[in-house]
Amino acid sequence: MPKIIIHAPEAAFDGHSRQGIANELTEFALECERLPKSPFVKSTVWIYFNTYDADCVFMGEERATTAIISAQIYVIKGGLDAEAKKTLINGATAIFGKYLKVEARIPVYIVIHEIEESNWGIFGNNANLAALRASAAGAPAI
Repeated sequence: MPKIIIHAPEAAFDGHSRQGIANELTEFALECERLPKSPFVKSTVWIYFNTYDADCVFMGEERATTAIISAQIYVIKGGLDAEAKKTLINGATAIFGKYLKVEARIPVYIVIHEIEESNWGIFGNNANLAALRASAAGAPAI
């Protein structure tokens, strides 16, 4: 049930692209975390797009000359092993590249934040990765 916050220059993605990225990232992140793709678990994945005017994105001290994307991915600690983290970084980068129409040297920075279950709250309770993994395949969305 990752939470993904994406920062991008305003012109990087239109509404259709944002929807496509959200669809693909949801599916891919659940695979990486080994979570079922039920309507319930999918509805626990939240993706936020923050867009910035061209004059608000810099590469060092200069205004950015390319669409640099950054994504912060919050996951429950223990949900991803080292190999799954590499897979998530590579796959998410490829998804962004597809919508940026860039194939080589895709300008994406990804940071994975691992949060202890005791520090992750949902609906007044602590998150429970094991319960999510064991949830019914047909469980309805939130």
